[in-house]
Amino acid sequence: MTSEGRQSIPSKGMVWCVQFCYWAAMTDFAPPSSFGEVLRSWRRARRLSQADLAHAIETPPRHVSFLETGRSKPSRDMVTRLAAAMDVPLRDRNLMLRTAGFADLYQAGELSSGEMQMLKDAVSRMMRAHDPFPSFVIDRYWHVRDANASARQMLSLIAASFPFDDIHSSLNMLDITFSPEGFRPFITNWDDYARQSLQRIHREALSPVDLRAALDRVARYPDLPGDWWALDVQYTLSPVFPIQMLNGEREMNFFSVLAVIGSPTGSLAQELRVETLFPADDATEQALLATAR
Repeated sequence: MTSEGRQSIPSKGMVWCVQFCYWAAMTDFAPPSSFGEVLRSWRRARRLSQADLAHAIETPPRHVSFLETGRSKPSRDMVTRLAAAMDVPLRDRNLMLRTAGFADLYQAGELSSGEMQMLKDAVSRMMRAHDPFPSFVIDRYWHVRDANASARQMLSLIAASFPFDDIHSSLNMLDITFSPEGFRPFITNWDDYARQSLQRIHREALSPVDLRAALDRVARYPDLPGDWWALDVQYTLSPVFPIQMLNGEREMNFFSVLAVIGSPTGSLAQELRVETLFPADDATEQALLATAR
């Protein structure tokens, strides 16, 4: 199936962030400067034909074509309908609106803002409740925005190379995962873990730009086979994403679950993801409980 092939429209309000960005992985991406370029890039990223998209928003395919070539100018309502049909992230919907000549519709915000405080408190409570098992808050660029006590203890293993604090942290989950100075030497199932991580990047990236930036970031690290980089539609991701780590003499077995805000009203809220690690066996659970005690 080509990038113009017929595919179903992505479902709305997905709790699990599973999105395909094959086109961006295989094509050099330059930031678009017009609404038509933005529209075309998202349609291709979602692997939709013009007819597919036109059917989803109940408009003639010719109109979608005219919007992409600039022969027609979209209304504000048309921009929002197109963005919703393609499940475009809220921050990128603002970009679509700006390139069409309209003001932003979705508030960006910061974690430190008053509007985000309630959400931040809820996420913090969820992470504290998950102790003594590790939990991280990650943004759309894979920066670690927060971590619970157990996750901080895990980060202490690599603190010499990747220091972490709440205020001035620039810690990135991709760096600490793929760097030889990060968690990589501690992960005993490295080949399986790394390959599945790259496939998750394809599926979890919120936009083609995010995907390209993530792949470029990972590519600077050594010893990653070339056949891992493209989206493998036949590769079956494990629903539990196993991680096997060796800390000294102790083997720790985890599985990872990634969740996002189900019904966000602002772009930052949509982009925050909570990654939680659960013990995959009794020995790991007991070891973590003993450490907490």
